[in-house]
Amino acid sequence: MNLTALAINKNRISLSLLGIVILLGLSMYQGLPRDSMPPYVVRVATIVSSFPGANPQRVELLVSKNIEEVVQEIPEVKTITSQSRTGLSVVSVTLKDEVKQENLQDIWDKLRRNLDSMTNLPEGVVPDLKDDDVGVVYGISLGLISDGFSYAQMEDSAKRIRDDLIAMPDSAKVVLGGVQDQQVVVEFDPARLSEYGLTVGKIRQIIRETNILDSGGEINVGDKRLILEPTGNFDDLEALKKMIIPVGDQGEVVYLESITQIKKTYKAPASALVRVNGKKAISLAISLKEDANIITLGKMVDEKIAEYNRRLPLGLEVVRLASLDRYVQKSINDFIGNLFQSIAIVMAVMLLFLGLRTGLVVPLLISTLTTAAAFLSFFLAESTMGDIMGPLFVVISFALISSWILSLTIIPLLAAFFVSLIGFGKIPFIFFPDRDRSPMIWAIHRMKPIPAMRIF
Repeated sequence: MNLTALAINKNRISLSLLGIVILLGLSMYQGLPRDSMPPYVVRVATIVSSFPGANPQRVELLVSKNIEEVVQEIPEVKTITSQSRTGLSVVSVTLKDEVKQENLQDIWDKLRRNLDSMTNLPEGVVPDLKDDDVGVVYGISLGLISDGFSYAQMEDSAKRIRDDLIAMPDSAKVVLGGVQDQQVVVEFDPARLSEYGLTVGKIRQIIRETNILDSGGEINVGDKRLILEPTGNFDDLEALKKMIIPVGDQGEVVYLESITQIKKTYKAPASALVRVNGKKAISLAISLKEDANIITLGKMVDEKIAEYNRRLPLGLEVVRLASLDRYVQKSINDFIGNLFQSIAIVMAVMLLFLGLRTGLVVPLLISTLTTAAAFLSFFLAESTMGDIMGPLFVVISFALISSWILSLTIIPLLAAFFVSLIGFGKIPFIFFPDRDRSPMIWAIHRMKPIPAMRIF
C-alpha cells in the first residue's frame, strides 16, 4: 500500500483525520495528570518497635535482632537494615525489584502475621509494620496560625479543615502536624493521702477499676446478639473529679478532687512543634491522588483558604507553607515556552536557508530509532528506575511512529498543495526575492554532479 498516494488521493479524509487528531490532542492535554514525579512502585516498609527505658545495646539484642530473623523468612526480601536507639527499634525492609505491585500487599500481610506471632520479644514490645505512607509526597502544605488560641481550640479547627480538604476530588490524604497530645494529671500530697489511709498505688488501682475501657463482650439470645457495654468510665474531666474514693474503715467516702488536684495539660516535652513567623501553628499536609492534577488541586486549595479565612474567628489564619503545584505549573510553562521557541527557531533557519516554499514542505522532525532504543533498557528494567524512566520509551516510540506516518502522508499532501498553489517560480520568496539567490539553491546550482543511487 502506497500511503503517500492514498493520502493525496483521499486528501479530504486525510485532512479530516488530522484535524480530529489535533482536536483530541488538545482536549486530552487538559485532562493529563500533572505531578512532580511519575508514579512508581515503592518496595520499602519500616517496622517500628518501642522498648521504653532500654539502652541501644539491649534494643539491638532483644528486639532488632529477633525482628530481623523473622523478616529473613520472607523470600522476596532484598535487604534489611536496622537502627537501635534508646527505647526504639527501626527495621527497614526492601523487597526485590522483580516484585510486582499487585503482589506487594500479600507480602506485607504475610510479614505482618509473622510479626504478630512472635513470642521472643520483651513484654509490652509490639512491632508495628508501616507500609502505607512510604513514598507518599505531600505536595501542598498549609498552616493554621494562632494568635491567642490554645492548642485544643486550634486542633478542633484544624480537624474541621482536614475533613473539608480530604473531601476534594483530587486529594488523597491530609495529615496534621504539630498537634499536641493532651493528658490528665492527678497531683497529690503523700502526707494528705496518708491522713485518709490511702496510698498512690491504691488510688491508681481504684481509678483503673472504675475507668473500664475494654469491651464487655457479647452474648447470643436466640437469634439475637446482645453487646455488653461496661459503665463507669470517665467521659470528661468533671466525671473524674467526682469519682468516689472510700476512706477509713467506717464506710466513709470522699471525692477524688477533695484529696488531689486534677487538671488537663499537654504532654511535655512535645513530640513536634510547628511555628510560622514565630507564632504557634498546626500544619496540614495534602497528598495527591494517583493520576490526578496537582495544579487543579492547588487552585481548589486557594479557594478553600479564602473561604476559611472568612469563616475563622479573629486570631486564626490559614496560610500556604509549601506549594509544589506552583513549581509544577512553572515547569510546564517553561517546557511549553521552550517548545514553541524551538519550533520558531527551526522554522526561521529552514526558511532562511531553503527559501519559503521549500522550507514549508520539508519535515521538521528528523527522527531516528536509536533515540527510542536508548530508552529501551529503562523500559525493560525491573526496578524503581524502570518505573520512572520506562514510560519515556513508549512516548518516544509513539512520537517517532507518528512522525514517520506524517512524513509519508500529511507532509507530501501539504507539499503537493503548496506546489500546485504557488507554482514553480511564480511567487518570489520572502527572504530572497530571486529564487536563485537563496543560499541553499545557490549552492545546489553550483554543485558538480556525482553518481547517486535512487532509494525511493
